[in-house]
Amino acid sequence: MPTEQTSRREVINAIQSVPSIASLLDQHEGHYDYELDLEVVVYGRNYNGKKVGPYVRLLDYQPGESIVSEGEWGGNTFHIIVAGQPDVMVGPTKVAALQPGTMFGQMSLLAGVPRNATVKAPAGHEVQVLEVQRPALRLLRKLSKFAEELDEDYRVHGRDAMVEELKARFSLSAELAQELKGIARFRTFPKNHVLARAGAPVSRIYLIKTGWLQRSWQEDDIEQSDFLGGGYCFGLDAATGNVTWPCTLTLLGRTEVFEISVVKLRQFSERGQTLFDALSGYAPPALETRRDGLSAEVKAKTHTAQRDLIETGLVDATNLLVMDMDLCVRCGNCSLACHRTHGQSRLVRRGVHITRLKQPTLSAVQSVLSPEVCMHCKDPECLTGCPTGAIERLRDGQIDINQGSCIGCGDCATQCPYDAITMIPRAKKGAAKAGAAGKLIDLLRLPPEPLPPAVETLDDLVAVKCNLCSDRKPLNPPGSQTQKYSCEENCPTGALARINPREYFSEISQLEGKYGKLTMTGPHQAVGQNIHLRDWPKRLLHILGIGLTLVTTLAAWYGIRRYELGQPLVGFLNMRWLTGLAGLFGIVGVMLYPYRRVIYTRRAGALRYWLLTHTYLGVIAAIQLFLHGGNHAGGLLTRALMLAFDGVILTGVFGIFCYVLVPRLLTKIEGAPLLLDDLLNRHHELQQELAALAAQTPAHFSALITKRIVPHYHSLSFLLRQYLRREPLDELTESAKQDWTANARKAGGQVLRAALKRADLLDSLETALKVLREPQSEQAVLATFNQTEERHQFKQALEEVRLGLRQLDQAIAAAVALGRLDALIYLQRSLKLWLPPHVGTTALMLALLVVHIIQVIYFAAR
Repeated sequence: MPTEQTSRREVINAIQSVPSIASLLDQHEGHYDYELDLEVVVYGRNYNGKKVGPYVRLLDYQPGESIVSEGEWGGNTFHIIVAGQPDVMVGPTKVAALQPGTMFGQMSLLAGVPRNATVKAPAGHEVQVLEVQRPALRLLRKLSKFAEELDEDYRVHGRDAMVEELKARFSLSAELAQELKGIARFRTFPKNHVLARAGAPVSRIYLIKTGWLQRSWQEDDIEQSDFLGGGYCFGLDAATGNVTWPCTLTLLGRTEVFEISVVKLRQFSERGQTLFDALSGYAPPALETRRDGLSAEVKAKTHTAQRDLIETGLVDATNLLVMDMDLCVRCGNCSLACHRTHGQSRLVRRGVHITRLKQPTLSAVQSVLSPEVCMHCKDPECLTGCPTGAIERLRDGQIDINQGSCIGCGDCATQCPYDAITMIPRAKKGAAKAGAAGKLIDLLRLPPEPLPPAVETLDDLVAVKCNLCSDRKPLNPPGSQTQKYSCEENCPTGALARINPREYFSEISQLEGKYGKLTMTGPHQAVGQNIHLRDWPKRLLHILGIGLTLVTTLAAWYGIRRYELGQPLVGFLNMRWLTGLAGLFGIVGVMLYPYRRVIYTRRAGALRYWLLTHTYLGVIAAIQLFLHGGNHAGGLLTRALMLAFDGVILTGVFGIFCYVLVPRLLTKIEGAPLLLDDLLNRHHELQQELAALAAQTPAHFSALITKRIVPHYHSLSFLLRQYLRREPLDELTESAKQDWTANARKAGGQVLRAALKRADLLDSLETALKVLREPQSEQAVLATFNQTEERHQFKQALEEVRLGLRQLDQAIAAAVALGRLDALIYLQRSLKLWLPPHVGTTALMLALLVVHIIQVIYFAAR
């Protein structure tokens, strides 16, 4: 371990010895120019009792001791050499020795990638370094020399790394590699930067290291576009002579580009052509190859999904949580599991919604929601903006918050574009303990999923977010081979998955070039199975469940046919006893599912597998008890037991029906997924809007709204139309406005008659109606009035009708939306409608079953 020099005077002397940051100590008239920054960086500062900084440590490393290691994530610190010449090692090979004043580790910090080399003190010599934390960057960048050196180092290191990689990949000579460094640049561009314009001369070759871009071009006077990722090289056509860009290249996010001057490369003659030929393997697809035989609809949907994934930033997540809304039964168990595990739910079923094709050549659509939960971004804004360094990138690449260093400023929560960080009172620690009542609520799952409570105080807050359950030892014990997430483990249908977006989204994985895929190095975080695409345990359980159901059914049927129910087989055992015991064991297995459902904080197997097992055991128990009963109905107790069991089966079958059908129906008609609370709030808002419109409009319009329009869209026929036709809401609204055109004109005419009558201009009614039909004639008609007062009253009557018609259109849109909300609310409630009778009949059946077993044992003993 290194030795830290705790003397602040030693730290200041070290800073003064480093040219790039020595200006932090500049003084003017006896005062430091950067006094506040110096205090925070070197000494630290208290803000209302909360410590911020210090951001530097002076460390002494013994001979042979590693300062940073190759492959580790170093997104939190970089180093500046004060004394000594540490060795740079790539693998076992020494590639350089660093001089005092040199910075290292900044590439890992700025680019959010693992360290690409090991730096250690040489044998026989100590090394002294300044370890600088990420938050100091914002302050040190004010120093012009440091900012220039940091940017230059970033560009030089990026360029040299790219050249060395090209040298190794294409076996370039050392001479050509050195010359290439002289004509190439490594640059970083922001989002929306235009890298090249169609028709402009090609003067640069661009090799995209990381990032996304859009190509735009004209084809048959129609604007065409597509998307590409890193790993492609553009401008290679310049090898054949002077050419122009065939398309415009627009960057869609922060992009790292290796840029080569075409003019200078041509001066290399044959060596330049060698490099042209080598890079040709990374040329992008030709624009015309996009005519690939796919239908226009499939291509349009794929293009939209690619654009949404790139523009929302989902594709750049390192560990993305997605929800397949065709499988989500809106139970809220994922959010509740997070709440039980962490004491505060860090998952809310709101977020970024993407609609995509399940396969590139199919028209089947998948509705995917990325909820408001941390995506552990490659270049996280929260980490960059944290003033204390409390947000860190850990050894496996995930982003986490050190609550001991968090001062509750809230900068991370406001900067996160995905609302994945919540501010809570610091005193709220640990998972909430659920009592007996809480466990009963968990069992029924009738209330909506818990939302994070409102923060009612601004004192002593702390930031919390998803940490991949990495600190939950019962869930992820040390040495475990797989990473488990409480939310994913406790989803009953398998709707949730932690994924690598570039593997999961096929429309994205095909956009990256070969160079980009070959340069993906360093450790990757463990993510959940892509359970929407493949889930072999689920398939195995289906096979076992079907097989066991068939075997037990055939065995029981064969035994009854051969031996009948009452004929003894072994001792007192007969087929009635055997089928009864088989049914009892099935019921016992079925009842394990409610027990598993309330286990959130430790490993107990994925809930989706328990639900599948629960279903098959229920089917087996039902068949066995049906055969057990035979043709004899038995006494009153037995009949009641069988009726209760029938109730359990019927409500369970209805629940399965709801779980399979309703989510898929919801995704067809809801557009973006919404919580039930959101639906109810919007329903209330629309009701208030309709009431206000009815009160504001003239009497004829008001009567049309309240007596005809609202009842029509609140009817059973319109409700069934939502389920059967599943029209987009915009199209449905426009169709509804067309349907009410005649009624609107009639009401408008009546309002206009009343308005003109009040103004004693009733003889102008036909003229006014014509103006409403032909608005362009209004000025000519107004010119026919000799008196200014009459002209004003005529125009006022027209405006009254026009305002009423606009309000009527608003009322129609609100009524249609209200009808759509009714359909969604009924569907969401139907997902829980079956639970109370299912649980109630189950409780009754178990009570009667206990009595029945006691009765059977009693009579058997006699």
